[in-house]
Amino acid sequence: MVIPSHPTTHGGVERIIESASATRSVLSEIFSAKRLPTYVLGVTIMAVVTATERALDAVSTGFALEWAILSAVALLTFGLLAGVILRGTKASQGWLATRAAAARAERADRTLWNTALRDPRVMNDILVAQGRADALRDEAAPAMRTSMSVRDDGLAALAPWPQATRYY
Repeated sequence: MVIPSHPTTHGGVERIIESASATRSVLSEIFSAKRLPTYVLGVTIMAVVTATERALDAVSTGFALEWAILSAVALLTFGLLAGVILRGTKASQGWLATRAAAARAERADRTLWNTALRDPRVMNDILVAQGRADALRDEAAPAMRTSMSVRDDGLAALAPWPQATRYY
C-alpha cells in the first residue's frame, strides 16, 4: 500500500515569510536606537522651521524671501543645535540603558533570593560563595593596602617609617 505524500511547504507561504523577514529587517534598521539622536535633531529642526514659517505668515513676504529665510533658519538651527542635541540624546540613551541594566540586576537578585528562601540548596550555594568572596577579600586586602598606599623610595634605612604614595 502506497501512502500519498503531501508537500510540506507552499510557495505562497514561503514568499510571505521571506517578505515579512525583509520588512522586519528594514524596519528594525529604520527604528534602531542608534538612529534616535538623528531623529530628535530632525524633529527639533522641523519644529523651529515650522514656528518660523508661522511667524512669517503674519508678515507679507514673497515666496523666494520666505524660502531663503526658512533655509537660513534650518541651517542655523542645524549648525547651532546638532552637537548639543546629539550629545544629549546619546547621554540620555546611556543613562536609560544603565538604569535598565540596574533594574534587571535588581530583579534577578530578588528572584534568586526568593528562590534561596524556598530552596536550602540554593541558599547554601549563596552562603558558600559569600564565604569564598570574604576569604579572598581578606587575603587581598593587606597586600592591596601596602602596594597602593605605601611606596618604597629606597630610604628605609634612613627613615624607617613608610612613605605615603603621591598621586599626581
